[in-house]
Amino acid sequence: MAEVQEKTAEDVLLEDVLNALDVTFDDAATKKKIRDIMQQGQARLEQIKGGVIDFEKEKTARTLLFAFCRYGRSNAIEQFEHDFSCNLTAFALEAAVANVPEKESGAADEGKV
Repeated sequence: MAEVQEKTAEDVLLEDVLNALDVTFDDAATKKKIRDIMQQGQARLEQIKGGVIDFEKEKTARTLLFAFCRYGRSNAIEQFEHDFSCNLTAFALEAAVANVPEKESGAADEGKV
């Protein structure tokens, strides 16, 4: 009997991306291409955020990754950042604000005159 391998988080994410792209056939070459595009998108979004992203939990990152893959499948990755510039800026700003320690944010000193 063949051993059943457990799926990694990346395998599950790839299945989700393939589903979102309506890839319903099982083709190794297509999976490899989409996995490569997905990994490029993950790397770019993590670069923008400045840290590791859990694409299962972070819904904004997940949405952006799916869009990146859609553009990549259409050979239009260079257009992705142009079309999603507002979303990417908001994503980067949310990450930056979340990483500012409370003392530096000025929130602790707001009430003081």
